[in-house]
Amino acid sequence: MAVATNQQVQDFNDERLRPFSEAMRAVFNFAVDVRATIDDVYNNVNDGGTIYTDTRTDGPPHLLTPADVLALNGFCEDFKSFVNGHAAKPVVMKACVRALDL
Repeated sequence: MAVATNQQVQDFNDERLRPFSEAMRAVFNFAVDVRATIDDVYNNVNDGGTIYTDTRTDGPPHLLTPADVLALNGFCEDFKSFVNGHAAKPVVMKACVRALDL
């Protein structure tokens, strides 16, 4: 079995794990922002009386429905819970050049 050199481990950390941690930091912060700002939008798509229709015309693969908005909101909440509850969260935070905004 091959064993990486210390330099290969350093390169892997710098080229893979730190960028991954930074990407997770960015996604986490985006999910937090979505959850912090969705209240009025959530009320619109969840009230059953207002019918939202996605009006984009620039060729998205899928126009979002009210159910999609609710599903994505739930996904953001689940992602936040996953990150906040994961035992490796402190390791991800330490691997970031910038700290997670938790």
